[in-house]
Amino acid sequence: MRPLSLLLLPIALPAAARTATDGDTIKLNGVTWRRAYRCRVTLCFLGASLLIASGAPSAQVLVQQPTDVTEVQSIAYVNRVPTKGTVGVTLWGSHYQLQPTSDETLKHYTGFSPPDPQSNYQVSVASDRPGATAIQAHGGEIGINIDSTSIAANLADRFDLGTIVMGADLPTPARPFSSGKNAKYTFVAAIPSSHQTNQGVSQVVAYYNLRDRVHNHAFWFGMVVLDSRGWVQQSSRGLEQVMWDRGTRQPIVHATAAHSTRLLDRRYPTAAFGWAPFADRRAYAFVIGAPQLAVAISMMKSKYPELAAKFSSDPADYEIRHINLNPEIYAPQGSTGQVGLCVSDWRLEIVP
Repeated sequence: MRPLSLLLLPIALPAAARTATDGDTIKLNGVTWRRAYRCRVTLCFLGASLLIASGAPSAQVLVQQPTDVTEVQSIAYVNRVPTKGTVGVTLWGSHYQLQPTSDETLKHYTGFSPPDPQSNYQVSVASDRPGATAIQAHGGEIGINIDSTSIAANLADRFDLGTIVMGADLPTPARPFSSGKNAKYTFVAAIPSSHQTNQGVSQVVAYYNLRDRVHNHAFWFGMVVLDSRGWVQQSSRGLEQVMWDRGTRQPIVHATAAHSTRLLDRRYPTAAFGWAPFADRRAYAFVIGAPQLAVAISMMKSKYPELAAKFSSDPADYEIRHINLNPEIYAPQGSTGQVGLCVSDWRLEIVP
């Protein structure tokens, strides 16, 4: 949450407590207090219930993870996106279907153990194979396990990438940057498993997809949560990087969670980038406003000068159309990759 300045507001005291005021003194319950200047005061009132309306505008929630999932197949998709405004978890690639599974080993990979019967809350590309690529969902919790060896045919078609995306297309594109507001994308996650061999890589990135309404071109703006290649790899890129996504044919601007100074609104605390698995739940906040977006646009144009005329330089011209959380593995021939995680409280808000 953004830090708030402490305000000392005038409060009407109950009659029993208020006796008289005289210039620079006040009497409370028979005790005379002298007013002090140039000081910060904290007041605690016992035995009174006070409701103070600050008048500050509240956040607007645009999309959020459902909290009442009763069967995983209502939220799991294969090689397609859900309808606008619907949160879904998609296995990308056309070679495998998702079937119910009672695989009890999945909890060791994702950190999430749904109730019995587990086959209602778990689907896998190989229901009889422990630890295969799978999606879990129950209540307000989602688990994802990606194992390269169980989706080899998908990798062959997708630049050696194995991908499951938790995301949503906004029912109406959001334009917070045209009114001086911020986009606040938050979630809680544990990533208890990440394994690689040879050149394999495991990665987890949170993304906005932003479209320039003037030129009708889009790019990805991401915050890297985990990369198995480690701190040296991430810091060698300056903690902020621009690259090209061959799958969507769009540029990508990457910030590093809790470490990027120009691409993240640092007033909002977030869990930090890591490279090793962790079992505890950590809260992430990917918050951007017009200043951060302006830097991202400038970086993109600098890296790809041929795109300079195709993208506006004005953050007010951009809208958010989609967000996602993208766990992914890279496993070229002779290599393997695996990553498992669980997610809750995933949402996008517009804040002042």
